[in-house]
Amino acid sequence: MENTFSNTHGAQVGKLVTPSNTADICLDDSALFKMDGDQRRARIYCLEGSLWITQEGDAQDYHLKAGEHMVISKRGLVLVQGQPEARARIAPRL
Repeated sequence: MENTFSNTHGAQVGKLVTPSNTADICLDDSALFKMDGDQRRARIYCLEGSLWITQEGDAQDYHLKAGEHMVISKRGLVLVQGQPEARARIAPRL
């Protein structure tokens, strides 16, 4: 199964191809970034600014500051938003 990363306008941003790949994303004020597919165990690092993250099937939302990270624990849609703007790194599952 191929996992894709895209913005909320449907444009594909990239794919995880090998376990060693990471993706750095810059999010303008309130821009959304979408991850679809089975992303369990992938990690999201907040490199600059702050992030709001929500994942399908999880009632809790996550707020990360620079230097913090989270591990995705559910299958399905994951939304990442800069608040107000941020830089993040997506690392594939271990």
